[in-house]
Amino acid sequence: MLDVHPPHHGISGVRDFFIHLLTITVGLLIALGLEAGVEALHHRNERKEAEATLREELTQNRVTLVSMQKENNRELDALANVLKFLEDLREGKKGDPRVWYWDFNVEPLQSAGWHTAAATGVLSYMNYGEAQRFSAAYQEQQFFEEAVAKAFSDDELLATYIVKGRDPREMKPPDIESAIGHVRQDMSDIRTMSDITRATLYLYDKALK
Repeated sequence: MLDVHPPHHGISGVRDFFIHLLTITVGLLIALGLEAGVEALHHRNERKEAEATLREELTQNRVTLVSMQKENNRELDALANVLKFLEDLREGKKGDPRVWYWDFNVEPLQSAGWHTAAATGVLSYMNYGEAQRFSAAYQEQQFFEEAVAKAFSDDELLATYIVKGRDPREMKPPDIESAIGHVRQDMSDIRTMSDITRATLYLYDKALK
C-alpha cells in the first residue's frame, strides 16, 4: 500500500505547490515502478518453477508410458493366444488351458503440476506457444487415461469367465461365444491405448523441447 503524507510546512505559494505536487508524483511513480518490478520478478520465479515442475512431471510420465507400451504388446500377444484357444474350443478342439491367463497392468500418470499451474493462473505468465504445447500434451494424456479406464472395464468383464478351480475347456458354447467377443473388444481397447500412447509421447516430446 502506498502512503501519501501532507507537507511538513504550509505551502507558501504556487511554486511551492507545484514542487510539492511534482515530488509526490515522482515518488508515486518510483514506488509503483518498484512494486511492478517486484511483482514481475515474483511472476517470473513462479513461471520458472511451474515450467520445471511440468517438465519433470512429463518426463516421469514419458518413462511410464514407454514401459506401459511394452506391457500392451505383451498383453496383446497373451490375448491373441486366449482368442485362439477359445476359437479352437468352439470348433471342438481342446487346447492348452494355461494360455487362459493374462495380466492387465497400468500405472498412474501424474498431472498434479498441471492442475496446480492452471488453478493458480501461472500458465498466463508463460509464453503462449509453450503453454499451448503443455496443454496439448496433458489433453492427450487425458484421452489416454479415458482409454485405459475403458480397457480396464472391458478386461474386468472378460475376467468374469475365469472361475477358480474350473477348467476353461469345460465352458458352455454360449459362454465361449460371449468370451470371444470380450477378448476381441479387449484387444481393440489395447490397440486404441497403443495408438493414443504414441500420440501422447509425440506431444510430450514437443512440450519438452
